[in-house]
Amino acid sequence: MMNPPAKGPLKGLKILDLSRMLPGPYCTLLLADFGADVIMIEQGSGSGLGGRRTDFYIFRNKRSIVLDLKNTRGREVFYRLAATADVIVEGFRPGVAERLEIDYHTVQRINRRIIYCSISGFGQDGPYRDRVGHDINYVALAGLLSVTGKKGQGPCILGTQVGDVGGGIFGAFSILVAVLAREKTGEGQYIDVSMMDSAIALNPVSFFEYFLKGEVFAQGGYRLLGSVPCYNTYQTKDGKYISIGALEPKFWTTFCYKLNRPDLIKKQNDTSKRIVDEIQKIFLSKTQAEWNELLGSEDVCYAPVLNLQETSDDPQVCHRDMIIDNHTLGKTRIKQIGIAPKFSITPGEIRRPSPDPGQDTEEILMEIGLQSPEIFELKSEGVIKGVTPEAL
Repeated sequence: MMNPPAKGPLKGLKILDLSRMLPGPYCTLLLADFGADVIMIEQGSGSGLGGRRTDFYIFRNKRSIVLDLKNTRGREVFYRLAATADVIVEGFRPGVAERLEIDYHTVQRINRRIIYCSISGFGQDGPYRDRVGHDINYVALAGLLSVTGKKGQGPCILGTQVGDVGGGIFGAFSILVAVLAREKTGEGQYIDVSMMDSAIALNPVSFFEYFLKGEVFAQGGYRLLGSVPCYNTYQTKDGKYISIGALEPKFWTTFCYKLNRPDLIKKQNDTSKRIVDEIQKIFLSKTQAEWNELLGSEDVCYAPVLNLQETSDDPQVCHRDMIIDNHTLGKTRIKQIGIAPKFSITPGEIRRPSPDPGQDTEEILMEIGLQSPEIFELKSEGVIKGVTPEAL
């Protein structure tokens, strides 16, 4: 089945994606969904995220070429691709791109308009530059783990990879800023994205509270972390949970009247455990479904705590197309996350499923002028993969 051509607002933006794992591919996914031509340059048949990827949404809307960058001829092919590209994204540890001779300064000599984005754990400089790590380490150093969770229960591992995903989002944002800057200057530039930096940047309120008060707090240290009854989670009779976010007095007042406890109105910001425990006893009197019926339509900033299956089936989520099927693309019917921002004129779209590693090699190489005999020769030498003689 032919994949429909790109027609989004980023059509014509050509990106070479050298990254692995989550941050880089997530960055380029955000751009590919809106029309960018993302070419994944891969090292082998596998992936940092494992296995065949046709059903893993983070690789959708991209093409794939398997290219040996440690081979001189492989690097020559990369340079020809880089000469025609707008953006390069890489997620190697600092120094690896230089050793491979595919770093920004090398590429810049070939293409002065190139925008080169490196996404790494701690950035390209500083005392932690060469540290290894994963998301849990980035958010730990960023202070997020110390403030997440119930008071006195110790650090709570976050429900998503804040540093990884945040690094991808900041990468995509930075690339688009650099594209706009290039329109004015005619020059590309280098972008250094740190996942630790991203985790810090995504936690402005906690740091504001710390800077304002000058004191370090832990779990439940201020009202947005569960120190007050009006912004907290409570267990229900059936062992499920609900959330209350009634920060505004009018919402808290409505909530207290729904509980038939107007005496609690003045206790909105009471930080004593006694008030939270008292409200907890009330919520243990009904099931989550019963509280949904009682509070779900009222102005009390209430919501049930849903598991992933319940979120997938939630009517608002379904209405917003945030969980979708990809069966129309001719692949196995499986759900995936939809496109978050909704544009009125130039919406994002899913044009193609995730490719198998190297499945677009021939097409990509022919676009930069390589002919069938040279492509077959590169395949025979092991410089590229994913091409068969029959395809030529």
